[in-house]
Amino acid sequence: MAAPNVSTSATTVTDLLDLLAEREGVLWITVGVTYLLDVALTAYGLSLGFEEANPVARATMVLFGPLPAMVALKTFVIGVAVVFTRIAPPMGRPLIPLAVATPWAIASLSNFLVIFGGY
Repeated sequence: MAAPNVSTSATTVTDLLDLLAEREGVLWITVGVTYLLDVALTAYGLSLGFEEANPVARATMVLFGPLPAMVALKTFVIGVAVVFTRIAPPMGRPLIPLAVATPWAIASLSNFLVIFGGY
């Protein structure tokens, strides 16, 4: 029985990180698009009578109003992401916008399905 080839998996991860690094600009654009989608769909859902599921966002919306709260919270997240991008090791930098855009994309899809899909 042969020993597992550890260098293959390391190369695969390195290749993936290199690919993400080449597309870091696209990942930041994705952050912007998912920001707008999530805010727009959440605002529309709230106008239809749906409630915000995130307790932190919900409490912030009560204090400041829905739109200012969503914009402030998401802008804060982007600010933190930009700071971490500046201090992260180069290979890890593209993971930051990916980590921001992914939950916002999932929330946008969820909002879309709840509003338009009857779920």
